[in-house]
Amino acid sequence: MKQRILYFLTHTPLHVGAGASVGAIDQPIQRERHTGFPIIPASSSKGSFADHWNDKLETQGEGDKAKQVRGKSDAAWLFGSDDANAFLRWCSAFGEARVLAFPIRSAKGSYAWITCPLMLQRAARDGVFGKESSANEKNEPLDQIYALSEPDDVKAIFQPNGKLALGANDSKQIVLEEYCLTHTGTYPDKLASALAKLVSDTAFDSIKERLVILSNGMMTHFVTTACEIAQHVCISDETGTAKGTGLFNQENVPADTLFYSVLRATPGRGEHFKDKKAEKALTEFETKVRTIQVFQFGGDASTGLGFCSVTITNQ
Repeated sequence: MKQRILYFLTHTPLHVGAGASVGAIDQPIQRERHTGFPIIPASSSKGSFADHWNDKLETQGEGDKAKQVRGKSDAAWLFGSDDANAFLRWCSAFGEARVLAFPIRSAKGSYAWITCPLMLQRAARDGVFGKESSANEKNEPLDQIYALSEPDDVKAIFQPNGKLALGANDSKQIVLEEYCLTHTGTYPDKLASALAKLVSDTAFDSIKERLVILSNGMMTHFVTTACEIAQHVCISDETGTAKGTGLFNQENVPADTLFYSVLRATPGRGEHFKDKKAEKALTEFETKVRTIQVFQFGGDASTGLGFCSVTITNQ
């Protein structure tokens, strides 16, 4: 089995819906049950990627009975076929996309990117920051992750006297949303630089100065309360005014959120693809991703939601 890491940087707000809710938010986003962290389910990302292989579908039947199917095409090899033996054919396995850095409002410096020890430890476990170093070489980002101690809820790890810090001299406080947090620990500069290199986006490069590491509990609080809430209303074609029952609130992940996902590939399966290699599958997928770069995930594509740049790496 071969593996790659996919990075999704949201260029516009993202809504991968969890269905209707009876709470204050009518259309919430999908989240992890135990942490509340937003996710992009593997089924959503896989379906969006597979849609870009539709030009390789095959036509079965004739006349009114003709239909487009994956059949024995590369789309079937990578994502599965339409027939009953689909499970024998696919060779790519997508993991759900997890948040690694979340943008949030800051009283100084406009905004910050927040993360927490749990997010960083998961990413390290999944290979985002490379492998364990040998005795003669050091993987400094990994070393800094393993050395992290979870801050108290009223404290955070950030760059003192940096873009986000309050005051001019020896300032060790920041304000995120309505919370004032005090500096603690040592700022992981190598980790911040490693995060900046994950995606080729000049705007994201400023995470080197805007990174804030919160406690796991504070991270859950912010990602559940600081997402964008968009209010929608249905306009009557007859009156040109709002319908009485057409108002609803929709939750969106904000732009500039960084997700990552693990992509794994196995050798081809089934009679038609048994000679296909895992490396070939990853090369085929990587070529498409590098060609297109920006993909759309989730709902409301027609109103500009869910457009993300996708980066693929070997680690």
